[in-house]
Amino acid sequence: MRLPPVSNIAQQVDRTIERVTEGTVTSGFVREWSPPRPSRIPLLPQQKLKLRDVDVILIEDRCKGCTYCIEFCPRKVFEQGKKLNQIGIHPPRIKDSSLCVGCGVCEEICPDFAIFLVDKESSLKNQKIMSEEE
Repeated sequence: MRLPPVSNIAQQVDRTIERVTEGTVTSGFVREWSPPRPSRIPLLPQQKLKLRDVDVILIEDRCKGCTYCIEFCPRKVFEQGKKLNQIGIHPPRIKDSSLCVGCGVCEEICPDFAIFLVDKESSLKNQKIMSEEE
């Protein structure tokens, strides 16, 4: 297979560049530039989007400090705590439970089973039952 001389390739490139700058090449070769579109547009503000209404329960003495909950929470509900638990670890603390949308990522990813999500409706029912028994 014989390749064309380099001078011919260079001439073709020069002609193509001239045609592009003149605007005579448009069919399928060069498109007009447009700014990239955002890949994701939020549907609702963060506070309004809730999957379920839950209370976040953190059992600090079970925590061994892996910080998966802090890293993987999509709404950054957790932050590093300052006090020590029984085994000498700084467990996370709940920064703002109102940010929680109830996705359950923290509950699923916690290797120590130290985080639980409890539906607010069921916890209210349990409180009413407990108060009626007394």
